[in-house]
Amino acid sequence: MLRVILFLVLVSMAIVAVTAAPVRLEKRKAYHGTGTWFIPATEGGVYGACGPKEGNKSMIVAMNAKQYGNMNRKSKWCGRKLRVKGPNGSATVTVNDACPGCDYGDLDLTPAVFKKVVGDFDIGVGSITWSEI
Repeated sequence: MLRVILFLVLVSMAIVAVTAAPVRLEKRKAYHGTGTWFIPATEGGVYGACGPKEGNKSMIVAMNAKQYGNMNRKSKWCGRKLRVKGPNGSATVTVNDACPGCDYGDLDLTPAVFKKVVGDFDIGVGSITWSEI
């Protein structure tokens, strides 16, 4: 009898623990803006605002100034992974730099990222959507 009561108490506690704390899946915020492209070596230097070396084939982006924050420091965005989508496809990238001339939601892309996401270098800009992953 004691075992049955103990079993029922344990089952009741497990049910309360599971139902008392529902798990919520948080939806990632999506940002919308313009994707432009830059050549790291000649437009800002081979070291991004976040520090690591970058090149034309690097899968990195420069974050717009409003979201980047204080341009004299490393941002909370530095090193974060983003999923960027555009008219030509999508890419997973790392925030490694800042774009002082970009508006809120905009990203400046290396040639490698721009080609995957936007496509046409002659146009030079494209509509993008991005979120942190």
